[in-house]
Amino acid sequence: MTTTTRLRHLGTALAHPVSANAWRNSLSVRPADAIFAPAIKVGVAATLVLVAGGLLGHQQLAGIAALGALTSAFGRYQPYRRLAQQLGVVAAALLTATGLGALLGASGAPLWLQIGLLSLMAGAASHLFTSFRITGPGPVILVFAASAGAGFATTFTTIVPALAAVGIGAAVGWLVAVAPVVVVPMGPARLASARAIAAVIRLGEDDGGAHRGAATAAIRNARESIAVSTRSWGAGSAPM
Repeated sequence: MTTTTRLRHLGTALAHPVSANAWRNSLSVRPADAIFAPAIKVGVAATLVLVAGGLLGHQQLAGIAALGALTSAFGRYQPYRRLAQQLGVVAAALLTATGLGALLGASGAPLWLQIGLLSLMAGAASHLFTSFRITGPGPVILVFAASAGAGFATTFTTIVPALAAVGIGAAVGWLVAVAPVVVVPMGPARLASARAIAAVIRLGEDDGGAHRGAATAAIRNARESIAVSTRSWGAGSAPM
């Protein structure tokens, strides 16, 4: 890349943050979408456990519980029936990661061993989330939980409080994420349908098939979301 090209790219990059169009696009809200819903759920869940833990005088455990509350950040926009199952998998993974970290911390394992085992755990978690199609922050949250467990558990007797804190936080996160099913049980299906319609509309702007694949995927997702949302919760397990 020549110096002239580099300077041109640098000028473009510097101009972007002060562009009125860039700010307009970043601040625009799509009325048919729920782009802020996952962040709101995480905020509510984390606030509940942090405030409760602080009031009870367990500030350090409240921080660990907040990691469990991040369960609500996973499974975004999924039908609630599937979401409940996926978040159960995430909660179990968080408990496992915290337990592993706490065990390593309590046993005084050397740092190189902790890093190695946590790296293997992160790889396994990535495969697990991919297999179950669980969207969200990914295995990094499990690494945080394991690190918190290792830092908190200085003796074997402190492993149980760490696990309890994460379990409580995960339960709160699960409840906050699934609670809207009481008010808008078809919410995820409606959102998926709105996104599919928007994707089909964009086909009119297609310039050689650029939007065709996105529209096909959006329609497939909407059909699947409606099918899962309309199925009775007691009608067997929904595929994740």
